Amino acid sequence: MPFVTLVGEVAEVQMRGTFTAAGSGSKNILNIFHFRLATLAAAPTKTALATAFNAAHRANYLAAANIRYDTDGTDVRCINDATDVFQSFIAAPALQGAIVTDSEPVTTTVSMLYRTGLRGRNYRGAKRFAGVNEVDTTGDVLTGAGLIRWQTLVATLQAGLVDALGNVWVPCVVSRTLSQLLVNPTTVVNNDVVAVLLNLTIGTMRGRRVATVR
Repeated sequence: MPFVTLVGEVAEVQMRGTFTAAGSGSKNILNIFHFRLATLAAAPTKTALATAFNAAHRANYLAAANIRYDTDGTDVRCINDATDVFQSFIAAPALQGAIVTDSEPVTTTVSMLYRTGLRGRNYRGAKRFAGVNEVDTTGDVLTGAGLIRWQTLVATLQAGLVDALGNVWVPCVVSRTLSQLLVNPTTVVNNDVVAVLLNLTIGTMRGRRVATVR
């Protein structure tokens, strides 16, 4: 099955990165995004989607993130076909976050909540971004120029993507519980994102903890 041939099919984009060591070990960071093909202008390609994603979403993330965050690459596949494999686009050289001041610990995150037109946990999503900067916070909340940079990323995520071929990709939330993605024919339960909400309070993701230093 070719890559996303029908309006309504869903592409998964993985943004891979590394939070470099600062006294302890480094940590791999993975952020996953889903986009529904809303307008088909030409036969989509993974290259075109990855290029559009990197130019908008990844670029605005790096503009807000600390220099300790290194981009490793972007992977794209169509989840409507269980046999479709990721195509990887390696960032060479790796691109870094733009902010060169001290970072918060790798477990600290900027959280963004995805909301759709339906209620319930199957129809909500969240993104947890590493690379928080100490200079961008006052107490427990985002403030100042840093807040504006993260708000720019919020607007980008909500707007979706238009690739170089003219195809329009709308951000969506895929329910892993209600979907069946392991074998063909798949069942993909997804809903378009209608709002992306930024938590001003800094969050924590315990799964990103590094080894204790003694």
